[in-house]
Amino acid sequence: MKLIEKIDRHEVLRRWAIGEVHSEFFNPFDEGGREETMQMLLSGSHYLERGGIDMVLEFKQRLVDSISLSVKWYKAILEINKSDLDMIYTLQIPGWERNTEGSFLVADAAKNINAMPLLDPRVTSIYSALQNREVKLQGITLLAVDKIGPYVVVEGAGRLTSIYIAQQLNHLDLIKDNRIEVALGLY
Repeated sequence: MKLIEKIDRHEVLRRWAIGEVHSEFFNPFDEGGREETMQMLLSGSHYLERGGIDMVLEFKQRLVDSISLSVKWYKAILEINKSDLDMIYTLQIPGWERNTEGSFLVADAAKNINAMPLLDPRVTSIYSALQNREVKLQGITLLAVDKIGPYVVVEGAGRLTSIYIAQQLNHLDLIKDNRIEVALGLY
């Protein structure tokens, strides 16, 4: 993991919200609402961005609030290689426990879902969208004690699992330069 620059919590939440705008978890009444929210998040106005963040992350507020305010945030580059991806854990929640058979490793989720796509239809649909280059990678958020890992993904576990399936298991070259920009929080 390479740190690019320090960012504040607002920027982390803004990026997280941008990643969520096109997911099934954010369902505005119409496509216009989705575009209006995206305009708010990209406006450069702290006030408008905050409104967009609040709208999009409303149902994830408990998770957002559980992240310590003392975490130092960075824009970082995650190398899409086996050694880095094998150090990423999911949150310890029931769906990921099932997908990983209790290990909570993204790598195990990828192997299990690749073998049984119906295990997690949401990840399977993200994987299909990734193949069509329709997945927004912005907003993937990781936490760690230091930049060398291991990491816990608090946002983007489905996308990282799909990337693992594509790049490591099916040997597809879908990620430009085999690296993605993430938000990394260090305790």
